[in-house]
Amino acid sequence: MPMPFRALSLLFLLLAGCAGTTPLTLMNTPVIYQQAAVDPFAHLPEAERVPPVAVFYASNRGRSGAAFGNAISNELHLGRASVQLGVPDDDWPDLYQASISEIRERELPLALTRVENLSQLDLATPLPTQLNAAQQAYVDAINFELAKARDKEIIIYVHGAKVDFANACELMGEIVHFAGRDFVGVAFSWPSHQNILSYLTGTDVRRARDSQAALASLIELLARHTNAERINLIAYSAGARVASLALPTLQNRHPRLNARQLKEHYRVGAVVFAAGDVPEELFEQRLSAISRLAEQVLITLSDRDDALEYARRLMAGGARIGSSRAEESLHHFTHDWHLDNVTLLDVSSHQAERGFDIAGHHYWYRHAWASSDVILLMRTNLPPWQRGLTVSDSAELWYMDRNYPDNVRNAVRRALKGQW
Repeated sequence: MPMPFRALSLLFLLLAGCAGTTPLTLMNTPVIYQQAAVDPFAHLPEAERVPPVAVFYASNRGRSGAAFGNAISNELHLGRASVQLGVPDDDWPDLYQASISEIRERELPLALTRVENLSQLDLATPLPTQLNAAQQAYVDAINFELAKARDKEIIIYVHGAKVDFANACELMGEIVHFAGRDFVGVAFSWPSHQNILSYLTGTDVRRARDSQAALASLIELLARHTNAERINLIAYSAGARVASLALPTLQNRHPRLNARQLKEHYRVGAVVFAAGDVPEELFEQRLSAISRLAEQVLITLSDRDDALEYARRLMAGGARIGSSRAEESLHHFTHDWHLDNVTLLDVSSHQAERGFDIAGHHYWYRHAWASSDVILLMRTNLPPWQRGLTVSDSAELWYMDRNYPDNVRNAVRRALKGQW
């Protein structure tokens, strides 16, 4: 059946605005760092006060020499990388001032400057009990960084559609930076193409689905062989398709373990589904298993996320979990199944009272309010009532009222006593 004219028009507009990867610049300063509520960098030794940020990566993209492309690999490539925050002439005072200021004089670009592949895992075979020397070098490098960190935890970032390997590492780099460089960041890069058509036609939807086993193997590797106290995940947009399947896969690998034992085995801390592009009905089939593995689950929603609205109209599956259209169903599901560790954060709720909406598809790291909650959750694992959020009529549904900046700064002062 031919595509209706309205759908064709929407597709044309979407393709025109999403032709390729948009270069990243440093995210806006989270409100928790404004007005001197806390200095996230005060504890850093002098040697770590530099613009480059070190991150690790795991990717099932195919390699051509040192570069990662769009081909699918049967191996999970493991390595480390360096991300430059700002131009080469920028020094630490420039980056520091930009990172604590509400208004900046200029944008600071992000750039992947170094990639060092250390090892591979064969995805066609079970995770080995005994690692080889190269695989051990990868986990040893992570453990070395964990030993230096105040917060001995790992954040895995799972990117969305239409981006490349560099984008995944760069965004992971700025998350690590704004988390006070206290975590070990691991960018999981699955083989998405750099155009939205590959996603809309289903090619990259299948790639996201097929990459879930690679992500599950990464989490298993880190749980078995690193000293991380927690392994946290941020799954953005189509990355939510990968993560929402990977976590149930981990549960299925150990069917005899109860929820407490699963948490002890995998040490999964906070899982954030940011602007998630998963059909709500499919996600609900997976949510109970996700809740069993994770300490906390945060799902962010907005009523003005054009990318998720296009996905609903042009692709199968109905409302996406990152859209306010899915809020009522998700709310009832979490309530009826007593998923007490699942929080819905509607960033659009009470917008009239605040005087503005939190909109778009990148708001979770671009908007100073939304990024504050994600980073504070990653840093502290505090429940929503201790993160400056406001509860609605239901205990599962939260929002940011007009006093959120003051609320979250006060929450930081209480929880961290001025020390990040």
